[in-house]
Amino acid sequence: MKQVIINITENKFSFFMKLMKSLNFVKVVEPAQPSEEQLTSEKKETWSNVKQGFVELKMDEEGKLKFRPIQELINEL
Repeated sequence: MKQVIINITENKFSFFMKLMKSLNFVKVVEPAQPSEEQLTSEKKETWSNVKQGFVELKMDEEGKLKFRPIQELINEL
């Protein structure tokens, strides 16, 4: 048996899966659950914080958000 991996756009995925399941010579292996859904609640919270950090970093790079310099934060401690 041969195996093929195909990348399908999200809006065509449902149609493609119906088509593949209709072929009697094709064995369809359902896609794996996204790794984020497999995380524990604590890890989900951590991952959410990491993603938010990247969003804020991108906003800073685009000039939409301004961070204080790290030295300013250190001086406050």
